[in-house]
Amino acid sequence: MKRTSLFTVILLTLVLVLTACGGGTAGNTAGVTSDKESAASANGTSKTDSGNASTSPSTASSSSDQGSNEANATTGPSITSNSDGSFVVKNAWGETKLPASPKKIVTLHFSFTDELVSLGVTPAGIAGSYKAEVLGYLKDQVKDYTFVGNHQQPNLEVISSLKPDLIVANADVHGAIREDLEKIAPTIALYTNGYKDMEQNFAVLGTLLGKEKEHDQVMTELNQNIEKTHAQIQGTPKVIVVKALEKNFYIWMKTSYIATLLEKIGAEYSFDENKSSQQQTPGKIDVADVDLETLVQENPDYLVIYGAKADLDKWMGNSTFQSIKAVKDKHVLVVNDEIWALGKGPLSGEEILKEAIPFFTK
Repeated sequence: MKRTSLFTVILLTLVLVLTACGGGTAGNTAGVTSDKESAASANGTSKTDSGNASTSPSTASSSSDQGSNEANATTGPSITSNSDGSFVVKNAWGETKLPASPKKIVTLHFSFTDELVSLGVTPAGIAGSYKAEVLGYLKDQVKDYTFVGNHQQPNLEVISSLKPDLIVANADVHGAIREDLEKIAPTIALYTNGYKDMEQNFAVLGTLLGKEKEHDQVMTELNQNIEKTHAQIQGTPKVIVVKALEKNFYIWMKTSYIATLLEKIGAEYSFDENKSSQQQTPGKIDVADVDLETLVQENPDYLVIYGAKADLDKWMGNSTFQSIKAVKDKHVLVVNDEIWALGKGPLSGEEILKEAIPFFTK
């Protein structure tokens, strides 16, 4: 009896150990599967149970962007196209349902206007700035629209009078009027910071408007031009983009559209806010307010600058400003802010590349 009991105890112990090990293995395997499914969903490869294709603009990005933009891949906008012709757009403000492709669209940021125009679509309503309703490089392509006011404080009454099918808002700018906009029409809120944001936003709009072919053609040409530009630039020139003011400067941050585009063509964007004592300027997206000393410390090889002529002339005549390597080497490019700072779209990107090649190769 004692021997039998001892054998039984040993046998039961072995069974329990093996069961525990098996359970652990199953749990680990499930975890790996779950991670893969999450990654697939983030990359737009999942499908709903009803067979509706769920697509994400992150799939359109090149592999070179994935390392620096992995966070954006899971938080960027995405669109689901349903079999009945309706759409669900996941955006910064949640999910926006649309019964069909919108016909009348109001764009509340320059970037969205650029993207729609590049698809051959003119927005019914456009928010601009006090200086320009439509940015100069787009004027020849935009003819029939209604100006809805400054992009920072658009006129809600004018927007409502247009009876739009869709409003495209800036997630960083229009949070305070979110409820007002959503009462007028379905609204999606998108970020307009880095080049990755533009890629994601543009892909969503292309799908939403049934302009996938046009989208693909525009992005193919833009990326080919980026590669051609990269091939012509020797080394890794340090560059920063600044706006000259009367007493100080605004430096565009490393995460901004223009900085990320310049890095895609092989430049090193010199100013890194994470390593600087300078903080983002309150109320101004993607720029930091800096003094001349900070600019001198950055000491870039190339300087892209814009601003009022009087301010530019003042700094160009300043002896300390002239000590900057880019200034001494005559590697200073004075640019149009509408193209380099405001546009943030595929068409402005093409214009930037046209100026970048002769600038970095001279």
